[in-house]
Amino acid sequence: AGVGEVPLGNRHGAHGNMARGDASAPEVVHHDDRAEQLLRRTLEQLLGDDPSTTIGVDSSRAMVVVGTTLAGMRHCGAAMRLEGADRATEALHSYAGIPAGSVLRRAIDGLPIAGGAISVSCACASALSAIAHACALLRSGEASCVIAGGYDPISEFAYGGFSALQLVATGPLSPFAEDREGMKLGEGCALVVLRLLSDAHARGEVPMAVIEAIGESSDAHHLTQPHPEGRGAATALAAAVARGLPDLLIAHATGTAGNDAAEYQAYRTAFGANLPRVAVTALKSRFGHPLGAAGALELLAVLACADAGFVPAGLGRPVDRNAFPDIDLLQQSPRHSEPRRVTVLAAGFGGANVAVSVLRGDQALVAAPSAPVGCAPRVVIRAIGCVTAGGRGLSGLQRLADCGARDVSEETLAPLLDRSRTRRFALLPRLMLAACRDLCDAVGMSAHDLASMPLLAASWHGAAAFTEQYYRDLLASGINLANPMLFAESVPNVGSAHVSLGLGMTAASATVIGTRTAGMEAMFLASCRIRAGEWNKALIVMADESHPTIDAVLSHCTGNQVHSGSAGMAFLIERMDPSHTESLPEIVKFDRSIMERGRWRSGALQQGADAIPEIGCVAGPAALALEIAHRNTGKVSISSTDPNGFAWTLHANAHGIPHAFATV
Repeated sequence: AGVGEVPLGNRHGAHGNMARGDASAPEVVHHDDRAEQLLRRTLEQLLGDDPSTTIGVDSSRAMVVVGTTLAGMRHCGAAMRLEGADRATEALHSYAGIPAGSVLRRAIDGLPIAGGAISVSCACASALSAIAHACALLRSGEASCVIAGGYDPISEFAYGGFSALQLVATGPLSPFAEDREGMKLGEGCALVVLRLLSDAHARGEVPMAVIEAIGESSDAHHLTQPHPEGRGAATALAAAVARGLPDLLIAHATGTAGNDAAEYQAYRTAFGANLPRVAVTALKSRFGHPLGAAGALELLAVLACADAGFVPAGLGRPVDRNAFPDIDLLQQSPRHSEPRRVTVLAAGFGGANVAVSVLRGDQALVAAPSAPVGCAPRVVIRAIGCVTAGGRGLSGLQRLADCGARDVSEETLAPLLDRSRTRRFALLPRLMLAACRDLCDAVGMSAHDLASMPLLAASWHGAAAFTEQYYRDLLASGINLANPMLFAESVPNVGSAHVSLGLGMTAASATVIGTRTAGMEAMFLASCRIRAGEWNKALIVMADESHPTIDAVLSHCTGNQVHSGSAGMAFLIERMDPSHTESLPEIVKFDRSIMERGRWRSGALQQGADAIPEIGCVAGPAALALEIAHRNTGKVSISSTDPNGFAWTLHANAHGIPHAFATV
């Protein structure tokens, strides 16, 4: 598209792009790969020479939430090449760089951010999803400043997968054209400093823009294809533009046949007869598709251009006027304009959709001041479901420490899953679906109940077995012969994608990824959304697979022998109705602190009960569930640590036993 690569330099001896198809690449980046470089350089640009002044709050009140599609996945190919070169120790170091938490923790090292660092993934809607969660952290009062956005570098993993799905164009990316061929991969990072408007005014700051409204939805239609009528995108757009028609719409517009057709239908549904009045720009035709940075990158580019008095236009072949008669698509030449209300749409694998509307200029200065929720509602745990090596439900969880097994058996999973639909799934989404089914069976939750319920999933390592198989096949067969099924089942948000699909959930969905504390982080984000008044309830599901490579890496990094297991767990949390006299366990608060990286312990110990074996991001929440069941009344505090240095402690009041416990 005529846009060149911005050199990132060679900090700390980092080497260049390793997205090569041969198995003999001589050098590999271990500690400072391209994903970390993108994040670190963008943070440096964002925060300037004095990060403490830019952030402007105590470090304990500063957080970061970023979205990514693949995090440090380039490390996986590098590690496999090192294994092939008999450099086993270096390979283990490279594997350790894959999780999103590793990438993010290294990128923020030394910055005054101690309130928490969270990575979310809902494929190409990840950056806008991160911004949505960041806003809830501010409105709930959990943070006073949040850095949010998204990143992704170009990788052979992504290129091979999208090519296998026949979504990559050989010619120019031409959104909404009759002969559009598909997408072009790009890379990038886009971050913003967010704070409440009232706080910005108090600091004398003039905001670049004010976030007016956010819409989120899930298609619940297909793992890799959008709903043909654009239903989910239309729902997200309608929520984002409820306060007024935008002067400019930044399209997702990947240039694929399915996306552009579905997206146009979403426009027609959301804007109706007003669609011709909405100017549309499609900037992936210039940037390529930056995956986890999509949406945020285009929005910041548009805001900068608008400040200069124009709106940027995309490139590509002419619009297909027969298929898209009402679209006012800016092409080739910029339009002299200073849009006041700008809306951006992003959509991702698994059917995730996020739309954000912002106000700029005079409208931003007079926007209604935002403020934390005055009297935050209390959040309770309504039900819990789980599958572990000990079996199904709380009784299985109680047997886990003594059963001697590591992995959930097919005997446990079979009654909870539709084999005809799930037999080709990775283990991770099967664990999540089974845990959700266990919860739903316990409380009699219907499809109608689930349809409008927000969903947050969590995983430390994702679908480890399928990811390894996909990448080894990719290296063996070449980048143009990747396995499309394994690629789709290996993306980090595959769990939330399959749960929303399998349970027909059409509200917001995302996966918290890349840390051992991801389960607690998901519970924290959902609690913040409820306390901010955005959600009334949420389904939270977490799972991790066991894998010999994971055990080898953890054993190497910690100096202790680690034998992990697989498990899945689901929580239904909700706003407490003050009029109800029902006694349920209450989530009181979350504490976050920074530890020295590498200082953690395997497993999550209960207080006064048995130890939980190492089951990834499920360990901490599993300890919470058992502690609540054992105590019935009283205060409960459960801590969990991540090798990258953040410790999370969840404080709860065990007022009663959730329904799922009573019926196991």
